[in-house]
Amino acid sequence: MTDIIQSIADDREDRTRREFEADDRWLRERGGIDPEERRTSFHRWVKGQLLKTLTWPQDRARREKLLGQCAAEITVMVRQLRGRGWLLDGAVLAEEVKACIEPIAAYQKAGKVGDFLAYFRSSVRRYVGANAENIQAMARRTGSDEAAQSMASVLAGLGLDRLAKPREASIVEIVAGHTPPTKRPGRPRKTPLPDETLPLL
Repeated sequence: MTDIIQSIADDREDRTRREFEADDRWLRERGGIDPEERRTSFHRWVKGQLLKTLTWPQDRARREKLLGQCAAEITVMVRQLRGRGWLLDGAVLAEEVKACIEPIAAYQKAGKVGDFLAYFRSSVRRYVGANAENIQAMARRTGSDEAAQSMASVLAGLGLDRLAKPREASIVEIVAGHTPPTKRPGRPRKTPLPDETLPLL
């Protein structure tokens, strides 16, 4: 009997460790991982952070519904980052998500939040605009600013950067549903000139 219980406990521990490692992959790696896998692990990570940081209702159905609504608001924030061209990825994006929800948790624990979902929604939707300068500086410092990446693509297209590799999509692009083409831009094809010996119509 104890062997069966120990076996179940070991299986559960192994499954938890594998899920943690899979969730952590979106933070550590950018290339070589299926975008759908990264999106799924990002959403799992967000829900884990929300569960760990905030206080939730005891009723499981209410908790799951509220958790899903809050995770959707984090996706809205990620889309706002994408809309501004800040393609944060990995640990940098994780820090921004944590920085967004930690003040909400502090207010919630202090008992200063009446309607939690309304407060959470308005706080998350204001976060990018309120912290735009800091986020933009971070994006530029980490090479996650789309404008800088676009300039590198232009230089590569002109043949000025022979060693340029096509960049992988960031988690912001994956979550926001916009993945740029991974083909390296090339020179336009030459169209053959019309044969001058043929009569013009």
